[in-house]
Amino acid sequence: MDRADPLTGGMTMRLRQVALASRRLDEVAAELAAVFGLKVAYNDPHIHHYGLRNAVLPAGTGFLEIVEPVQADASAGRFIDRRGGDAGYMVILQAADAEAERARVTGLGVRVVDDLDSGDYRASHFHPADFGGVLTSIDQQRSAPDYLEPYGDWMPAGPDWRDARTADVLDLAAVTISAADAPALAARWATLLGTAPSAADPLVLPLKHGEIRFESAAAGAPTLVAAVTLKVADAAEIRRRARAAGVIGPDGTIRIGGVRFDIA
Repeated sequence: MDRADPLTGGMTMRLRQVALASRRLDEVAAELAAVFGLKVAYNDPHIHHYGLRNAVLPAGTGFLEIVEPVQADASAGRFIDRRGGDAGYMVILQAADAEAERARVTGLGVRVVDDLDSGDYRASHFHPADFGGVLTSIDQQRSAPDYLEPYGDWMPAGPDWRDARTADVLDLAAVTISAADAPALAARWATLLGTAPSAADPLVLPLKHGEIRFESAAAGAPTLVAAVTLKVADAAEIRRRARAAGVIGPDGTIRIGGVRFDIA
């Protein structure tokens, strides 16, 4: 495998999907449509196994997912209750070899909470506590031999996701995780993902495509998926739409589904 290059943080993974948890899926999807022009490509019937319904929306070469609990015992429902409402829920990375990544990560003492192997698709969901408080998955799309192919197959988004692409959003550029001890968590993730922090900023983990960023929170604050960064075609137009939709604050921060949306 092409392991980490300490100078570039190179590795065989990319940021592919970020999930938000909400009890108002349709409203969140509508807000993402109003602001970013995003369209629902797929509602995965298999996710009912987790007591959820979902919507997956292409965001450039990546995806946003919204999950909503439909059963009282759904873990996402308990997560929403602990967070006091909508919140960032999960980070999904696409790897060149998910099996090898799983073996390496579990070798570091990380627990697997779900293991999926459907032939064309391989995924391991890792215990949030072992990733510092964030549910994380490393997945492989076997029907896409080049994991960096911009618009390659992606089973969680269904077979027709390319038809739901919008020109308004060009890419899923980064996800930001907030933690009371951000430097320690960034170092933990660097070890778990087998990569090196950016030489310019130790709170940034560059992947082969996309970044994982970390930011400091107040002492005692829970670890959160705090923000999603989208590369957009027209930042001014996105901000105009956000004002019209009522999802931008006085400080210019766009918030949808419990997370901050940064624009690149």
